[in-house]
Amino acid sequence: MPVRHVVMFGIKEDATEEQIKSCKDGLLSLPAKIASIKAHDLGVDLKLPSGQTHPAGKNRSVLWSADFDSEADYEAYASHEEHVKVIKETIAPIMEPGSRSAIQYQLGLM
Repeated sequence: MPVRHVVMFGIKEDATEEQIKSCKDGLLSLPAKIASIKAHDLGVDLKLPSGQTHPAGKNRSVLWSADFDSEADYEAYASHEEHVKVIKETIAPIMEPGSRSAIQYQLGLM
């Protein structure tokens, strides 16, 4: 059964535009380096007023999703050296602590 991985995180206030671009470029480079990624999407929050002042908390800054043919393919991606490198070198330095939220779920259940 196909699996989708979705992760969202906030970006620190002091992150530079260069750091943010490096993060986005790093994520977008993964499908060319990890063949098990079958589809992907990158989104950046629009910072609409309702999302910044929501009673449950402000929106995250970045969303990354990737689709895989199986749970095993996702697990291989999760520990893949290129994925880990992007996390360590481009995401972790600018991620707002405690802001990461992720889910992996089966596609096609509905």
